[in-house]
Formats: sequence, C-alpha cells, structure tokens
Amino acid sequence: MALQEMGPWLPETTVGIEDHRFYQHHGIDVISLIGATLRNVRQGQVMSGASTITQQLIKLTSGKTPRSFQTKLREGLAALKLERMWSKERILQEYLNRLDYGNRRIGPEAAAKAYFGKSAKDLSASEAIFLAGLPQSPTRLNPWRNAGPATKRYQRNVSHLQRLGRLPLPIKTLQQFPPTPSRYDPPSRAQHFVEALRSRKITSGFPINTSLDLAMQDAVERLMALHIAAVNPLGIGGSAVVVVENSTGLIRAYAVSGGGLAMDAAALLRSSGSTLKPFLYLSALDRRVLTAASLLPDTPDAISKEYADYDPKNYSGRYYGPVRVREALGNSMNVPAVLTLSRLGARDFFASLHDWGFSLPGGFDAYGAGFILGNAPVSALELAGAYAGIARGGLAFAPRFSPSEPVELQKVASREACDILIDILSDNAARTRSFGNASALNMPQRTAVKTGTSSGFRDGWCVGFSRDHTVSVWAGNLDSRPMGELLAVRSSAPLWAAIMRHLYARGDQPLPRPSESANLLRTQIAAETGLLPRDGEATIHEWFLTGTQPTETAASWYQNNRLTLPSEYAVWCASPHNHLGAVLRPSERLTITFPKNGAAFEWNPALAPSRQQIVPTSSDANGEWFLNNAPLTGPAIPLTRGEHSLTVKSGSQSASIVFSVY
Repeated sequence: MALQEMGPWLPETTVGIEDHRFYQHHGIDVISLIGATLRNVRQGQVMSGASTITQQLIKLTSGKTPRSFQTKLREGLAALKLERMWSKERILQEYLNRLDYGNRRIGPEAAAKAYFGKSAKDLSASEAIFLAGLPQSPTRLNPWRNAGPATKRYQRNVSHLQRLGRLPLPIKTLQQFPPTPSRYDPPSRAQHFVEALRSRKITSGFPINTSLDLAMQDAVERLMALHIAAVNPLGIGGSAVVVVENSTGLIRAYAVSGGGLAMDAAALLRSSGSTLKPFLYLSALDRRVLTAASLLPDTPDAISKEYADYDPKNYSGRYYGPVRVREALGNSMNVPAVLTLSRLGARDFFASLHDWGFSLPGGFDAYGAGFILGNAPVSALELAGAYAGIARGGLAFAPRFSPSEPVELQKVASREACDILIDILSDNAARTRSFGNASALNMPQRTAVKTGTSSGFRDGWCVGFSRDHTVSVWAGNLDSRPMGELLAVRSSAPLWAAIMRHLYARGDQPLPRPSESANLLRTQIAAETGLLPRDGEATIHEWFLTGTQPTETAASWYQNNRLTLPSEYAVWCASPHNHLGAVLRPSERLTITFPKNGAAFEWNPALAPSRQQIVPTSSDANGEWFLNNAPLTGPAIPLTRGEHSLTVKSGSQSASIVFSVY
C-alpha cells in the first residue's frame, strides 16, 4: 500500500510514537542510542534498543534474531546503508506495510478494516493514534480481547504526542473521546481454497499471488447454490467444483457446498464411477491396441473368459452386442471397458494413472479390475487436473494454486490420440443410447465431457472442458448417503452445464476439430462394423492414427444381408438383447452356452417343481435339444436329482455337455 493511501494521520502519529527524530537522523538516532546504551550497561543486558524506524524495518525483514549487542550493531550498520539507498518516505511506507497490528492483520489497511471497518485513508486522528500503538505489543494490546490495556496505551500515546507538540487535535478532545474499536471480519470468500493453499506451504514469499479468479469464483458459488437448492429434495446435500485453466493449470475457481470448512469436498477422495474410462481408452488408442472404430463385445459372458469371478453390467441392464469403441466410451458401457482393461493389462494401466496425477492410495490390490468401473477413489481436484492434461494434448501436470508454484511437465499421451479421444467425448451422437439426445451434456459449443456414478448412487461426477477451461463437478452427500438413485446426468451434469454456459458467455472458445496430419487421418467406415463399407451401406467418418485404419471390408461379416458374428457373441445372439437380428457365422462351431459343462444345481424340496427349471441356450437359437438322448418337449428342463447329458443339434453339427442336480 502506498504511503499517500494511508491517510493524513497514521504515518505521522506512528513516527511521533516510534521515532520522533525520524526525519532528522540517517538511520541511527545517536541521542536515543546514548541514553539506551547507558541504561543497558547499568542493567548488564539489552533492556532498551532505541531502534529507529529504519532499524526496525531491517529487523522486520530479517526474521527472528536473538537480542544482543552484536545484533544491534548489525542492524545499525544495515540501517545506515539503507538510508543512503531509499528515501524516508519509501522506508516509512515499507515499515508500515509490514507492521503486525494483532489478530494476523498485517499493515494499516488490514488493521483499519478489522478494528474500525474503514480504509486507512479514512481513519480519524484518534483512530490513527489508537492503531499506531498496537504494534508495540500486538498480543497484549489485542482490542478484541484486551480493550482496557489497548485504551490505556492510547492515552499514553496521546500524552506523549502532546509533549512533542504533535497532537492533531486538542488533548482534552482526544482523551475524553477515545475511539471504540469493534470487530469487522472480512467476508469469507473461497475459504476452502484458502485452507488448501495454506496446506501447500508455498515458500515463494509474501504476499502470495493466488490463481483464483474471484469473479469466476462468485459465479460458480452462485450457480452451485441454485443447483443444490434444486436437487436437495432429491437427496443431494453437497457439491464441489474445481475450474482449471487448461494452458497454465491454474485453479480459477474452487467451490464447496456442504460439510462446513472442515470438509473440503473438492479434495476429498470419493468413488470415481466411470470417470477413469477416458484414460483407459486413450491408452488403448495411443498404444494402437484399439481404434475408435474397433468392435468390442458388450455381452453377458464376455468378461467371464478374462475374469471368472467378475460380472459387471451396464446401468441400463441391457447388452448391446458388438459396439465400436466410440459408442462404448460415449455410452459408458462397462463390459467393453473391463475387456479393454484386460487387453492393456490391468496392473500396468493402473500404475499409469499416477502419471495423470491420481493418488489412488490403496494400490491395485485394494481395488482389482473393478477400479475402472469406479471402486477406486479420486477427487474433483485430481479429475480437473487430469482432464486438463487431455485438453493440453497429453501434457500432464498438477493443478496450481499460485503462479509461483513450479510446473513438473510429463508427456503421458500423444497429441493425436488425445485429439481422437476429445472427438469422442465431444460427440453427443455417440452417447445417445445412454443419455438421450437432449441431456445436459449436449452443449451448443463443441465441448468434451464425461460423467460417472458410483455404486449405490453415492457420488455423481461430471468433468469436461472447453478449449480454455476444465470444469470438474462432484455431487452427493459427505456422509455417503445415497442420492436417491440419481445418475450423474441429473446429479452433477446440470451444474457442470450451467458453469460451462457461464464460461462461454465470458469468452471461452469451443474445442477445435481435429486436423488431418502425417499422424492423423479421417476415413469413411461402416457404421455397424467399423470396417470398410459395403456398397450402399450406412457409413460414418472416423479418426485414426496413421496405420491403424481398417483394411478389411465389412462384406465378409454379412450373409444374405444379415450380420453374422463370431462365436464370442453366441450367448448374445440367442438372447432378447439381439437388436441387430445377428446370427452366428455358419463356419462357427456349435456350442452350448448355458449351462456350462460340469455345472451343478441344487434341488430344493421346499420349492414347487415348476419353479426349479433351467432354460438351455446355444450358439444357434434354432437348434434341436435332447436331454438324456430324448427330445425336449419344451424350452425348459425340469430339474431332477442325478447326472444328465444335454445335446443340441443343428444341421450336421452337435454339441453336448453334462450337468448334475443334487
């Protein structure tokens, strides 16, 4: 704060009280020093320093040092040097701005607002005299706790200034009408951000320039309050939002609702839902394990071949059969994600998430393959930082609370793979099966976004970005109560969309579309299979890393214009989920898909026989069934104790298994 902004009274009264010959000496007040030296010699220790304002400034900037003759000598020599370099006005200004007025109020502006609710330039003469005495003993003279001693010090200072002939008003007026300090706490703004910043222990010096954009912070808090009021009747009591500037990683907004100051939901680790899936598919794209057009089986038995004891399902309860990676990610399908995880190597991919900034404190063994579907914990802050890394083209570094915090760059993915992933996350048509065409995720501007809902509906996530900012939103209850079966598209996505609309209104730019290059190309493919299209077939355009585009034509996947699928789709083809009317390829071996060979069932005498039946399925829905070599008369097999053989025949093929009932 500039000296001229401190008002007419405080600088001069401080000089009168602390160093009335300030404008006459050159850093050391020889007269005062001689008197203090005599007193100290008589006492045998440093009792009085006679320090000038210049010496006190040296002490304030040097930190705590022991009181000794040697220390006083060093401070005196430094004061003489400083006086030759700076003007008196500069020295006084720097001194006042560093004074501790108690209650962690540093400088006259903070003190004036804390005790009198006004700016330093508006202080009256009596208020200035009152404040000028506080730095002499900030704790003992604390006006909020010790009003009596503070007022006595004021009266002493009035008398002192009167003896010096420096009173701005008649002494009787100042003595009879002392000022009455009060408590004016500043408005609490971004409290969780401030506490998080404190915990980081930034040592770059004070004051600390923070990353926060207060106008954006206020807008986010206002939108959050409106959202919580709207969804609170649906069982949501808390939320957290982190907004990160993509280019710099600086945190521009950090807002928390619910739980009080003690609970920082923005940094709290919560079940991740599906928010880690984009990093999985990005790794698969970048490593050329998959392309955006690769077909993955979304079927009830696809995972059992990889994880025998794991049976993930989609939230919709449906299985969609062969799906392209674009559809699998856009609709957040679970089976294709776990299958992709097995192809990458679950443990290796889990370890790679640390490169994006996820802490994942339990380690892989604590979560198993289920971490990709949401049982591993993340925070809104971690998600904002990681998704901003995707927006930067695979360049990861931690979100920053201050421009002075260092940046540790790590290239985690290629720019081209990120371009493909961003194109998927920005494609509203790719997610319509799960979210419909008019969800909160459908922004008019090209915007990447991903939601996530944890098991039990305890956490709702929505994370996405424009060209300029990444917005991470969590919604739920800090005591982990379920939210009333709300998916993230209703619990957190509306708030995310409202914040994105605000950012676009204030100048954010939409994401640019990918551009073809030596490493990235756009190719026409068949919409159903992701292969090169047949004549007259419905097509779409897809992005590929150069060299990964399809070379096979879709013609080999059809017979009589009907989609034929390999044996891994046998169970799905025979199920009611087969919306494509697909059949198994004629060359595929006939198999019994249920029950499995060697299966065992338990007969329950308490249940009626009509409730103890199984319905067998095979890779050919039109196969003919035989139980113990006798034709089945209906679709179901009544269970009876013993060992049984089951056979299905189709044309020249047959398949048999054995099962038992005990």
